This record gives sequence, C-alpha cells and structure tokens, in this order.
Amino acid sequence: MLHSFWRNKSHLYKRYLGHREEGEKRVCEEDEITGLIAGPLDFLPPDASGAFWRALLESDVGEDLPLPPGAVSFLRMNFWPKRSVEPDLLVEMGWPTGERRIVVVEFKWRAPLGTDQLHRQWSEYLTDAEREVAYHLFIGPELSVGLNALAQKDIWNGRLILRSWLNVLQILNKLDCTTYPGLSKWRTQVTSFLGQLDIKRFQGFQQLSPVLLPVRTHVFWNPLNGFDMKPPALPVATNTKPNHYLWSSL
Repeated sequence: MLHSFWRNKSHLYKRYLGHREEGEKRVCEEDEITGLIAGPLDFLPPDASGAFWRALLESDVGEDLPLPPGAVSFLRMNFWPKRSVEPDLLVEMGWPTGERRIVVVEFKWRAPLGTDQLHRQWSEYLTDAEREVAYHLFIGPELSVGLNALAQKDIWNGRLILRSWLNVLQILNKLDCTTYPGLSKWRTQVTSFLGQLDIKRFQGFQQLSPVLLPVRTHVFWNPLNGFDMKPPALPVATNTKPNHYLWSSL
C-alpha cells in the first residue's frame, strides 16, 4: 500500500485521519499503520533494517547498555507477539560479537494508551534475562502518555525511549541510506505517507516579508491626534519686590 499512497493511486490513508465509508464503524488504524510502516523492514537485510533501528534508538541509549558498534548481522521482527500482554512489535538484533539487543515497541495513533500498558509490557512481557538487554520504545503523535508513565513509576531506569511521529520523520530525513538502496526506497515512501497524515517537517517562514515599520518623527514624545499638548507659557514676573513670609508659633 505504500506504493499506492506514494503514487496517489489510493486515498485509503484518509481512514487514518478519521474518514469512514458508509456503514464503516471501526478501522484498525493503529495496527494498519504499524504494518504499513514497519512491515517492509522485515524483508530488508539485517544491516539495512538495523541501520534504521539504530538511528531511532541511539541518541537516547544510556551508558549502562550502549548499542554495540558495527552493523547488525541478525535481525528478527515479531509483530503483535503475545504472552500475558501484547506489544505491537518485538525487534531482536544481534552482532557478530555475539551481543544482542531486544526492543519492545508500542505504536500509538488516535487511540488512548491502556492503564499501566507500558509498565506491563516491560515487567510482564519480558523475562528477567530479556530485560537485561532490552529497550522499550514508544512512538505516538505526542509523548505526554509516556512522560506520565515515567512520572507514575519509573521502572525502566533509562530504558524507556519516547519518540513522536515527527521525531521519526526527522530521523528518517537524516538517515544515511547510501549503501542501502532498499532502505532508501522505503524511507522515501514512508516520509511521503507521513506527510499525507499531516506529519510534516517545519519549513520555516520563507514566504514572509519583513514588516515595514512606520517612520517616527518624535523620539521621546509621539502625540496622539487630538491630544497634542504644549507646555503652558509661564507668566512674566512684574513684581520685583522680594517675597515676605510670615511665621507664626500659634
């Protein structure tokens, strides 16, 4: 479907903006967007797909669990994996050194986050051993629900990474795809799709001209029309005799 949206051959993306066909009551917007954006990454070589996940994670990865250097040599994506809870995506990455990382991903789009949903994904979905090498990634239109989860109870110790959809777009625009042609094609279509969902990069005020300021003729006093006050003229002194003052002790 990304190809159809990119070439303007389909307007089904409008369903993610609230449009409904006659009689259509429910649309699985969140799940469809998850599959549309992340699905093609599952078919790319591990090093190409891993380049995107690295770019998405690394600016907030803490010192206690840094990403291993070098390209990813193994990558597996499991959509909607279910144990006691069900995150949207589980990404497993491996390096030639034998190191591995796990990323639990929760996508949000026009739907509320369940009570303790992020807490349960971290504490109930992952085993103790998995948490040792795991990050938790939340992607949504805005980040208040993720910040609220942290404020409520921080069980992640720096492993909860929050990204808005605008953040994702900015990361895609900076992503180096020169050695990954498949990743480059995917990026082009995803950025176009996000633009159709009104997630767009701010382009600045290029069309605005500078405002012309009125010419000021008065530096310290600019009289209003009808209120042009002039200082009163002082009377000319005609009495040259000295003034006398009477003091009374009564």
